[in-house]
Amino acid sequence: MRARAFDPPSIPPAFWDRPQVIAALRQRDMGALFTLLRDYAGLSQTRIGTATELGQGRVSEIVHGTRTIAATHVFERIANGLAMPDPARLLLSLSPRHPPASTPPGTTTRGRLGQNADLLRQITAARSIDRSVVRVLQGETDTIRLLDRRLGAPAVAAKLEAHITHIETSLRYSLRPGNRQQLAAVLADASALAGWQAIDMARLPHAWAHFERATAAAREADDPCLLAFAAGEQAYVLLDLHRPAEALAMVRAAYAETHQAIPHQVRGWLRAAEAEMAAAAGQEAACRTALDHAAQEVGHTPAGEDLPYLALNEIHLARWRGNCLVLFGDPQTADELTTALAAMDGFTRAEAGLRCDLAAALHVRGEHAEAKHHLKQARDLAQVTGSARQRRRVRDLTRRIAKAA
Repeated sequence: MRARAFDPPSIPPAFWDRPQVIAALRQRDMGALFTLLRDYAGLSQTRIGTATELGQGRVSEIVHGTRTIAATHVFERIANGLAMPDPARLLLSLSPRHPPASTPPGTTTRGRLGQNADLLRQITAARSIDRSVVRVLQGETDTIRLLDRRLGAPAVAAKLEAHITHIETSLRYSLRPGNRQQLAAVLADASALAGWQAIDMARLPHAWAHFERATAAAREADDPCLLAFAAGEQAYVLLDLHRPAEALAMVRAAYAETHQAIPHQVRGWLRAAEAEMAAAAGQEAACRTALDHAAQEVGHTPAGEDLPYLALNEIHLARWRGNCLVLFGDPQTADELTTALAAMDGFTRAEAGLRCDLAAALHVRGEHAEAKHHLKQARDLAQVTGSARQRRRVRDLTRRIAKAA
């Protein structure tokens, strides 16, 4: 029977254990929580609004970030309306509805026995994870990464979320320090990939939560490369929030913390990211200096298979350089981007961004017909990959070109 708007919502208990839900509750991000309820519990805004006594209109405003919640009694109303279990209420900084009853010494309830058995089952299952299983888990991340680069984030986002949940559960119940460290590294890599996907799909609160998990896991793994990469990517959330100065400071802090322990390739990547943040902040001199440093680092040796999450060589750096310098009207930008475009292979989403930059450079140079051609190609590629971020760039550039005409 089809659920009606005024029926009490039926939310699977496992929903409240999802990492994204836990992050949303900890941050008191009700917009993210309502979105997750739609995606994973099938609740419409109308049903959420009815259950929480907020109304569909207010739920929509919260989801889109035009309205926030600060009052405790409103959080209480949401928790009650959604029948949140006590662990979820505690994450939201609310009192439990059912305080634990005192149990006489020496007694054990059937429910507690069941919980203990489940805990032992999880711990026992985690014992089977060894180096070969970790390699399989890492291989799954690498496969999803390849599909993401070619097909776009929406095509594999759900698969990656399930993969992360599996890794996180394995890590939570793993007892061996060596296994924990290896699992944490896999979790950091997968979470950073999920963060970048969320940025691409314009889900910035989700992206921030993914990167927070990635950096925490990288610290447990004691892997400075993963830490530098995750922290550097997290700065792009600030960039897309139009806070370039803070994004620049974040990348520089990541470099200061890790540069002595990371190889040339990762240092080069951080320097290139620094250049992009500096360009967005309008700091041309700092941008060019960072690009020069990046070129020196990349010149030592390209990224190899030991850093599967890092795609950086002379061609990718040329694309990055063009992306930065197009903001300053550099006359050489179009030539550099054209060279980079000829060597692009298998990076569909990146090609969309490159063509967008090339269209901007050609327009500045007065080659309007060619600029429109690349802008159309960028629009088509962004559509294929479902990239909200690239679609926004294409839309903004189209408006600027039309305004200048």
